[in-house]
Amino acid sequence: MKNKFWWMIALAVVVWLLWMTLRPNTTVATDLTPLTGPAAARGISIHWLIDIAGNIVVFVPLGAAVALALGDHPARLRLLGGSGAGALLSASIELAQLALPSRVSAVGDWALNTAGAAIGAALAVFAPPYLKSIVYFVLRITRNKKYAIRNTGYGSPEKRHLTTEDTEKIEKI
Repeated sequence: MKNKFWWMIALAVVVWLLWMTLRPNTTVATDLTPLTGPAAARGISIHWLIDIAGNIVVFVPLGAAVALALGDHPARLRLLGGSGAGALLSASIELAQLALPSRVSAVGDWALNTAGAAIGAALAVFAPPYLKSIVYFVLRITRNKKYAIRNTGYGSPEKRHLTTEDTEKIEKI
């Protein structure tokens, strides 16, 4: 059941990536204006933001979802599956963009997309053992009035500890 969920997430990511990458460049540029405008105002290069970082970031969810869907397999196969899914989808997109006059196909985009999928797969394979301790740490800090962001005073002697419900949530991770 868990694997089926991750395959459905992977499929949803594929549909989203196809929708995003096969539309005319002008439409995509208009849709990204809320992101690119403030970034340009802060001196961030639009080329770097979209062409480099964007090509990597958008494929991270695909690599992660495929690696999680392959959860019963060894780590190297999960890494290969997540990276390979990204490489194959990106190659398909780049080939389709060759036929679209409003799009530009580039080998560099394929390489960056594949790197993004590999990063996502690596996060999915290697991060889960650390998630429990990270969640525990965050919950511990947010439950402690001394460190809580919402607390306006300092050094309250009363400390809030994790509830049984919080502990159960951590155990499920």
